Amino acid sequence: MPTKESDDVKVRLGGRFYRLFGATLVSAVGTGMHAAALPLLALQSTSSPMALSFVVMAAEIPWVLLSLHAGVVVDRLDRRRVMVWADLGRFGVLVVLASLIVTARVNLVWLVLAAFLLGVGQVFFDLAAQSAIPDFVSRDPRTLATANGRIVAAESNGEDFVGPPVGSALFGVWNVLPFAGNALSFVASGLLILSIRTDAKPEEKSEAPRQSVRSDIAEGVRWLFRNRTLRALATVSCLGNVAVTAQFAMLALLAKEVLGLPDFGFGLLLTATAVGATFGGLAAAAASKRFGPGTVMLAGKAGVGAAILVLGLVANSWVAAAMMMATGALMTAEKVVVSTLRQQIVPGELLGRVLSSSRLVVMIGGPIGAALGGVLASVFAVQVSYVAAGAFLLVVALAFYPVLNNRALARAADGAAG
Repeated sequence: MPTKESDDVKVRLGGRFYRLFGATLVSAVGTGMHAAALPLLALQSTSSPMALSFVVMAAEIPWVLLSLHAGVVVDRLDRRRVMVWADLGRFGVLVVLASLIVTARVNLVWLVLAAFLLGVGQVFFDLAAQSAIPDFVSRDPRTLATANGRIVAAESNGEDFVGPPVGSALFGVWNVLPFAGNALSFVASGLLILSIRTDAKPEEKSEAPRQSVRSDIAEGVRWLFRNRTLRALATVSCLGNVAVTAQFAMLALLAKEVLGLPDFGFGLLLTATAVGATFGGLAAAAASKRFGPGTVMLAGKAGVGAAILVLGLVANSWVAAAMMMATGALMTAEKVVVSTLRQQIVPGELLGRVLSSSRLVVMIGGPIGAALGGVLASVFAVQVSYVAAGAFLLVVALAFYPVLNNRALARAADGAAG
């Protein structure tokens, strides 16, 4: 039975937030559809692991190139319009891509370009959606936490749970369908955002005193790299992203060549990751309280390494699904712990810029991991890239134990509080 407290939270979220939530969910489903369909489309043209890694790298690189500047754009412009333009741009890209598929003129160059442009749109949309939450709900901490949790859940479930199996299933029927459906999802998302009314006045925003873009960015970067614990958190997350992106970049190839799964089976492996992520997110707070944040983070990193290693050693689809589920659960638990630690350490007025700087460092690992995975799979075999990535992640967890164990993190949090 709902409590009065939960009813109050629902009232404070309001209709404007739920339109933002709906737009985020629809957009995330579309993103999940093309995330599953693009590698499958690439494999129709070539079986080269490097070609597959190029497509994945192209989708990751916009976070490295644009995240810091996108954050400034999102803060200075109407966030609703940023999201609408991001949806409109991605709609245009998908219309062109669908036309190329229908006319049989699509090739690897077009796929890489499409993946890059779709990634650009995702950078701006995701940052704007996260930043817009305080514009539409009460600034009460519990309300903001509830709203943020629901937006993150919408992104995760749309991109990882619903979108991939739908995209891969539609691809099996006709390879143009997931891209056409994705285009329609961005139309629906844009219309929902346009329906949101805001009390903010554009002239008030434009008259606010500003530093230069470079100064805003530099302040956040300096704060990140001057703090030993934050440096370690960003570095270990970046190295983890190298291994995990290598895993996901080669997953379509592993599913087809090693596990013998159909297109729909590849989507189900991604869904298994999302199922695990749901459990990991729910259990993270309790696990951190029981075992300590350092233990959850480092054991989670080592556990993901072990799961990736097993994927390279055992050619069984049920084992693969279990390992993908474990990967999703442990990665999400790590993410919750790391986010909480950053919020404890970083002053509120610097949090957005430090988080943006941290995300840039983390995302650098993505293109590197995709490239290394492709090289290892090309030179040796796809399983070798998994064995190497898993072993690498186990070494990373051990190497960072002195800096990120429970005692070291407790000192860092106490020092920030003091």
